[in-house]
Amino acid sequence: MSVLKEMFLERRYRERAAVYFGHPGFRRVQAMPFEEVMEALENALDAGAITPEEFEEARRVDAVIRGRRARGWLHLALEVSWVVDRGDVEQAVKRAEILAKALGETWPAVAGHELTEGAREAVERLRREGQPIVMLQDEQADWPPEP
Repeated sequence: MSVLKEMFLERRYRERAAVYFGHPGFRRVQAMPFEEVMEALENALDAGAITPEEFEEARRVDAVIRGRRARGWLHLALEVSWVVDRGDVEQAVKRAEILAKALGETWPAVAGHELTEGAREAVERLRREGQPIVMLQDEQADWPPEP
């Protein structure tokens, strides 16, 4: 049942990315087609910008959300779980770092029905350290302050 719940959330966030992630400072929001993400990763791999191991890691991202800010395009490396935990946060950070080499500015993002205390602590710690990360819980996005 938990697999079905996560699949439902992933699909919902991809199909309605603008509803969940859009705001006045993040416009023209859409989920990138996986074909485009894969093409960018393949190009980065061919150019030597990422390793084969990084390619394998990044291609497992649940979704990549793209939107326009005043300073240009921003991508969100989204990890979705019914219950987001510290591991999901760490995975989003790792995949965002790799995807940034292929797509440009990329922030980690986590989304789910619930977040564990460990996930919240990890997000707060990352934000204190200057790492922007987006949290979406139960359809409410929590954006970090602009870096």
